[in-house]
Amino acid sequence: MNRILFVMLHPGFLRYYDSALQALAAAGHDVHVAFETDRTKLGEHAIATRLAAASPRLTFGATPERGESVRDFLARGDREATRSGGRGVSSWSREGREESWDSLGTTVRLLLDYLRFFDPVFTRASALRARAEKRVPRIYRGLIAWAAGTRAGRRILAAALQAAEAVIPPNRAIEEFLREQRPDLLLVTPLIELGSQQVDYVKCARRRGIRSALCVASWDNLTSKGLIRVVPDHVLVWNEAQKREAVEMHGVAPAQVITTGAHLFDRWFAARPQRSREAFCRAVGLDPARPYVLYVGSSVFIAPDEVPFVERWLVALRASAIPEVASSGVLIRPHPANARQWRAFDAGAFRDVAIWPPVGADPSAPESSSDYFESLYYSSAVVGINTSAQLEAAIVGRPVFTIRAPEFAHAQEGTLHFQHLAAARGGLARVASNFDEHGLQLAEVLRGGVTDGAGRDFVQSFIRPHGLDVESTTVFRQAIDDLVRLARPVQQRPSWWTLACRPPAFVLARLARALAQDRPLWTFATTPLLSGGVALWGAGFRAQEAASEYAGKTGKRVRRQVWRAWYESTRQIEKTLRRTRKKVVARVRGAGAAAKRVARRSVC
Repeated sequence: MNRILFVMLHPGFLRYYDSALQALAAAGHDVHVAFETDRTKLGEHAIATRLAAASPRLTFGATPERGESVRDFLARGDREATRSGGRGVSSWSREGREESWDSLGTTVRLLLDYLRFFDPVFTRASALRARAEKRVPRIYRGLIAWAAGTRAGRRILAAALQAAEAVIPPNRAIEEFLREQRPDLLLVTPLIELGSQQVDYVKCARRRGIRSALCVASWDNLTSKGLIRVVPDHVLVWNEAQKREAVEMHGVAPAQVITTGAHLFDRWFAARPQRSREAFCRAVGLDPARPYVLYVGSSVFIAPDEVPFVERWLVALRASAIPEVASSGVLIRPHPANARQWRAFDAGAFRDVAIWPPVGADPSAPESSSDYFESLYYSSAVVGINTSAQLEAAIVGRPVFTIRAPEFAHAQEGTLHFQHLAAARGGLARVASNFDEHGLQLAEVLRGGVTDGAGRDFVQSFIRPHGLDVESTTVFRQAIDDLVRLARPVQQRPSWWTLACRPPAFVLARLARALAQDRPLWTFATTPLLSGGVALWGAGFRAQEAASEYAGKTGKRVRRQVWRAWYESTRQIEKTLRRTRKKVVARVRGAGAAAKRVARRSVC
């Protein structure tokens, strides 16, 4: 009997691995899934409850809090909560040495993730770089930008940060957690989130001689998020394209990468419609006599303001001089996590246009999957900006289209995974530069003159590289079987130089913990003076009121109020300085502009 520990960031990742978990349980593996954080906005716990009820070999729970002992962790009743969907996830409260090391680890990982987006391959990825920059305390941003200006600077800084990562000791709570779980294999996902703490699980597994593997959850993970800072023993990817990304961008040895295919899409190969096309069209509000185009919405990061674009797209379709395009129906499917903005959309303003499912519908409802499949299956073409729904459309055999738009440049040319879609590079989607070109492409499909050969080739290479008839779930399960049967790796003890560097590195850890507050430097310079003043004042106050317990409590309350007032005053001073600086810059620019206008008039 083999025991597998699968650490996930939150229950939302269950939708990527539900079929794989069932296959592992059916093969005789005991799998415990531990979530680092809780998330219920899309009903993810319903999947955990369903899986736990289907097999006693599948259990779900929370990871321990940093600094929490296993005894305390078990006392919280997390194991009992696992069977009901993994409630009671940790709050991440930490104190003392562990918190300092965690602060240094988070800082180092955020800096590495931010630094990667200065590589020339990410020249157009300004939005990805900006997203990483928001997570980095301001005090470090200038240093990173300065060092990242040259290739040598990036290499030196990356090497220094990697050395710092090697010095940071594994978290004790996680070590105790692994000792209590005693897994034969550790799986983690996604690991590459910005500043991910899952690195500590890989490091602890190395110390305890436990084989570890990263399961890459989605097609964009290796190019749009952070780095694999500490490489586990194995990395499981979908296809050869992702294998190249793991090797070239993350420094993983080719022998460590295992290609399994995209098992989360297996259900689409076997899916069949539950009702006729006429019944489906009438249910969603479309004319069954006309073909329809399905528009699939994208996530918040890809399309934060998608509705205005779709409205322009619909106007262009209805104004087209091509009858097949102008008269076709349109079904809009909002992204489940980006559906709120569609409340303001008026489908009635356009002829034969509908939204399905309605905004606010439960994406985890039993009928949701069949509705989604039928919307793809009965469509004539699928249009989207940049979303995995376009991959699912290819599996169903529908032509896929996208339109380059300036407002989505950050999500198209600004992301590397979009290049997997671009047909010009052997991808999937037919890409149009404007609405007129898009209308001509749609007309070919609506007239029945285009076959989806590119889609079949893409599915075979990207989704099922081991063969269209070979289930990726089976390949994934076989890969896990092979990993479990391998001999346990040798326990890796810290080297002498790592141990020697830890005492001075702890000073950096304490500093990183302070700088993580993201406050101006001058506040740290004045804090000792204020701290001394408050201590002297508090000592005098305590000496004066030592006879009264109530007065002692009052003194603590007053000191807290003094500290709070100081903290708020520094924030207010900082805000005032920012506003003043903006006003000065604006006035200088205005004076410069006025001078230019006077100069032009004098020349004329």
